[in-house]
Amino acid sequence: MNLFGSFKKLFFLHFEWLALATGLILLAFMDPLSQAQTLCPIERLGFSYCPGEGLGRSVSHAFRGDFKASLYSHPAGIAAILIITGRIISIFHRNFNINKEKIDK
Repeated sequence: MNLFGSFKKLFFLHFEWLALATGLILLAFMDPLSQAQTLCPIERLGFSYCPGEGLGRSVSHAFRGDFKASLYSHPAGIAAILIITGRIISIFHRNFNINKEKIDK
């Protein structure tokens, strides 16, 4: 297998879970009370409206255990944590099965 093929395979196996985990970690350490911090690329471009307004702040509140503020910021914040964590687990499960198939052959 050439270098490009190896990179493509590693990218396929690991990029999505790394991106999702990085996003959750950034939101966990973000100060939910600060108005200056945002992960929304639309707001970073200078627009005032973001379609997921309050979702990141909601996730950040939930990581701190302030579930009332989390629900007030955005009702889907706690569900987002569960869905993203479930997706990361499913990717690990897929990667484990791919590696298990190689060992069995």
